[in-house]
Amino acid sequence: MHRPPRTRQWTSLALLLLTLPTGGAGCASCESAGQGSLSVMGGTINDPGNKSLRRGMMAFGIDRACSEMLKRTASLREGGEAAGAATNPTNGRFFPKTCQAASAQNGDLVMSLSGTGYTYASIVHKVTFDASATVTFDQDFLMSGDDLYGYFRTKDVSHPQVSLRVIESRLPAIANQLTGFGDNYARQLLDEKMRDGFTMRRRKNSETDFRSGVVQLGTWPKVDYDVKGGLTLANDRSEVHEQQRDFLGPFEITDGDKAIFVRGRIDGAPGLNVLVMDDAAARPWIETYLSAPEATPPPSPAKQAYTTQQGQEFAFNVTGKGTYWIVLDNTSTIAGGYTPPGNLLDDRAAVVSYAIVYGDK
Repeated sequence: MHRPPRTRQWTSLALLLLTLPTGGAGCASCESAGQGSLSVMGGTINDPGNKSLRRGMMAFGIDRACSEMLKRTASLREGGEAAGAATNPTNGRFFPKTCQAASAQNGDLVMSLSGTGYTYASIVHKVTFDASATVTFDQDFLMSGDDLYGYFRTKDVSHPQVSLRVIESRLPAIANQLTGFGDNYARQLLDEKMRDGFTMRRRKNSETDFRSGVVQLGTWPKVDYDVKGGLTLANDRSEVHEQQRDFLGPFEITDGDKAIFVRGRIDGAPGLNVLVMDDAAARPWIETYLSAPEATPPPSPAKQAYTTQQGQEFAFNVTGKGTYWIVLDNTSTIAGGYTPPGNLLDDRAAVVSYAIVYGDK
């Protein structure tokens, strides 16, 4: 089985930057040739005095930034991507709903966005929220040999608004007292995510990698879960507590000869449900998860459903043109699936390491 060369893509908010340096190019070979000419310039293009030139070369893709952002979700983790925290598993997700992007007079990238999301805190359990903010990025790129590094450093986060939708507590009598804690926790996670900034690395062969935070020129972090070949759509770790779930996606198959390859393993919990849902069924289910205190069964049968056990690797493929979500489910709502122990004082959270790759069947 042949698959195209591996690409490391960070599936979170940073994916919106995919088109910025190459948004006007007509073909991969043209992009490669253009990038190759930059590498020939070597230290000249990296000269600090040429920053305005570099910014001008990136500006033409800004009109496509929001359209790319709205296609994807952003993972949330405690500590964001700061040193020592980048290896923390995600414990929430943000779903962008609206976005506007523009260039400031000084060349900064300004993005105004809004959306909804969920997170988890041990005291309050699930917290869902609506949020909006305007983020100003100091964007630039540098060359390391033939590799282009795009840097988007957060300069300012303004007009942040977070309003709670649902706050879940296993002790309903004190739920109202915990509202302030839940509000502050959600606000902190989102603020950390926005302040991380992003780094994009584009190779000469057009492979593109993303990472939250600032990556030193000429280096790149190791991936979380190793899978060979294909275009890596997601590679991360999620923490899924009892009676909670995490929605990964959306992932699109545009060619009948392609497939999505899912690989992973869990630790911490005895088992986990892993579901594949069509986009049409997943989106209303996500909205219910954001609006209801307790987890509900899927609105229709999953396209594929698996039960995995602690320490065992799970592996399956998704085929057929369409848009799909991979759902990591640690609830008792899946008929015939895994049911968590349900001990109020012993939450067995599943830590799931996974990779999702797109390639030839």
